[in-house]
Amino acid sequence: MRLTKAFSLFELILVIFISSITLILTLKFIKEINLTQIENQNLAILKTDMLSTKIIIEKNLPQIINTLNYSNKTLYFGNAVLLDNVTKFNMQNGTNILNIHIELDNKISQNWSFKL
Repeated sequence: MRLTKAFSLFELILVIFISSITLILTLKFIKEINLTQIENQNLAILKTDMLSTKIIIEKNLPQIINTLNYSNKTLYFGNAVLLDNVTKFNMQNGTNILNIHIELDNKISQNWSFKL
């Protein structure tokens, strides 16, 4: 009788231990999924900001050449902020083509060419 109670107690402790490990690993996995989703959401927002900037530049050609300014990691269109967290910006004006290289938040880098 004592052996049966001891074995039942051992089984109970073993089940609680295994359940605890399963619960901890499940919560860790859910946390990883959540962090990945947040990072993907931030990248999608950055891509949307880049696309919006490209559209604004494209719609305001050729006068944007004189009104586009870059300083302190911010891209300005006239006096208005066009894009924040710009780590690199280079604009080259050719004869009929405007080339822009832009890098946003050290994550997304794009080269754009616009026909003037």
